Amino acid sequence: MLKTVQLATARELAAAGSVFDTLLVGQAGGYAVMFKLGIGERALATKAGATRLFAGLDAAVRVLRRELGINRYQVDASGFSEREEPRRRPDRTAALKQSHEDAAYAEFLREGAAKALADTRAPLSSADAKAHMNDIKARHLAQLDEMMRRKDRKR
Repeated sequence: MLKTVQLATARELAAAGSVFDTLLVGQAGGYAVMFKLGIGERALATKAGATRLFAGLDAAVRVLRRELGINRYQVDASGFSEREEPRRRPDRTAALKQSHEDAAYAEFLREGAAKALADTRAPLSSADAKAHMNDIKARHLAQLDEMMRRKDRKR
């Protein structure tokens, strides 16, 4: 199994001049970044520790140049083949869905607050609000009791 190196560690190694050569290796579905170091070869890793696979050369080069300051590299595209199916990111899908739900809830709260601020009725005291809610509860309980009596009569 190929040993890997996290991006932060690769950044430190590149800054220290410990990266002797960089190779973009084509694989099924993308490119892996390989570093030749004094201690052997290492592949750039994902946060989970697996070999990081870039969908295209542009993405890999962007990380090499912007994140690591590496401007010289070799490309071996002999093993590259296009990905058959589109790349799925279930973690990003769930995060995006959650952010949409959060935005919808925030909008709901803003609308409710705006509606309450625009209400011109006189405010209720705590005692008045409690009495009003007790009246509503009493009406609903009376309706429920009536429905239960009708149901018992039908039996």
